[in-house]
Amino acid sequence: MKNVRTVLITGGAVGIGRSIALKYALNDWNVICHYFSSHERASSVKHEINDIGQRCSLIQGNLSSMEDIEDFIEEIRYIKIDALINNAGGYVSEKHFTNLRYKDLLETFTLNIFAPILISSHVFINMKESNFGRIVNISSIAAKYGGSRSSLHYGCSKCALEGLTKTLAKEGADYDVLVNTIRPGVIDTNFHSKYPKDIETRIAMVPLKRIGTPEEVAEVVYFLGSEKNTYITNEVVTISGGE
Repeated sequence: MKNVRTVLITGGAVGIGRSIALKYALNDWNVICHYFSSHERASSVKHEINDIGQRCSLIQGNLSSMEDIEDFIEEIRYIKIDALINNAGGYVSEKHFTNLRYKDLLETFTLNIFAPILISSHVFINMKESNFGRIVNISSIAAKYGGSRSSLHYGCSKCALEGLTKTLAKEGADYDVLVNTIRPGVIDTNFHSKYPKDIETRIAMVPLKRIGTPEEVAEVVYFLGSEKNTYITNEVVTISGGE
């Protein structure tokens, strides 16, 4: 009987996370889909995955809250997770860097780096015992070029996330736990409506002159975060149309 593996995706209900969840399901993985506020969309993803013929569990939690992070880890404590996609992220607050306060920094860093560190540390233990694991951290092109004046805290937190990749990759090498970073550029998700910008001007800066799709990101995430990847670890792959 074939061993069905399980992937945990944070922020798996919408955008890039949703496409990643469906990509794994289409390749015969069971999915644990974390979401924060998008219960209806999370339920829709679950139904789509069930229709494919795979199992999907939903876990709700606010990963900018330490209490919710601890509850989340407790909920997954006895689940064997073969792949972890640290996808949940955001600004939490969009402010000019001169107006940032400790609370803004704390919430943003809790969501974008503290939660991935704590969740990865728990999952890593089981992966090490199984001698197999894949972790993919979803960073941002902001980590490459720096965030804007209103997203300094976001860009800095994503730089920290890439640092997590480096440490976990070194620690996992002896146990076939491969850890990599994806840096999406301008991707067609609701992220851009939540944090508006002149999208046409932004697309004009992309050498390929178009916006990327969540499915294009999901293709690479699945390759790095599955058995297909046998030798790539501690790498940053930028999916940005040439930027």
